[in-house]
Amino acid sequence: MIRRTFLGLMASAGTAAALSTQADAAVEININKGNVQPLPIAITDFLSNDTMGAQISQVIAADLQRSGLFAPINKQAFIEKISDPNAQPRFDDWKAINAQALLVGRVSREGDGRLRAEFRLWDTYAGAQMTGQQFFTQPENWRRLAHIIADAIYERVTGEKGYFDTRVVFVSESGSKTQRVRQLAIMDQDGFTSACSPTARISC
Repeated sequence: MIRRTFLGLMASAGTAAALSTQADAAVEININKGNVQPLPIAITDFLSNDTMGAQISQVIAADLQRSGLFAPINKQAFIEKISDPNAQPRFDDWKAINAQALLVGRVSREGDGRLRAEFRLWDTYAGAQMTGQQFFTQPENWRRLAHIIADAIYERVTGEKGYFDTRVVFVSESGSKTQRVRQLAIMDQDGFTSACSPTARISC
């Protein structure tokens, strides 16, 4: 069974509207004789007080690269170091490394323990923001959050709905032949698998 749900992830509609500005000259993916030229995109590590920001960025980059429509640029080539994701980046620094799109973001913890993530996607050649959103979720849902952000980027650039947050529910078996243990499990589209606890309704 394949399903798509936010499972406790909430987008702040007001903030999303405030963050989102459509570029006059949007980034385009050109198709020539059936061959798609991957879009060079710079994906910076989301700012955070721990490794969570870098982990989220890594999942986003992997999702987009697997689609075959995006070519994440090696971070060692980055010239500008992002210190404030809400500030306008130095577009010339990103054009110098052929980054046609730039993703920046931040991850922080709310007072109630929830994870807050915000991102902005920039068109470096138009010098304009393509989209920007923020999400709130429980820390254990960080991988799903990364997939949802990748979906938002995919849809904004291609015009098609993303599929990175698709999940497959299945029954896994373990143990000896005489004492088999069955457990409901969930696999992300990237192959990451997690067990589904009967009491963990939000995670499952």
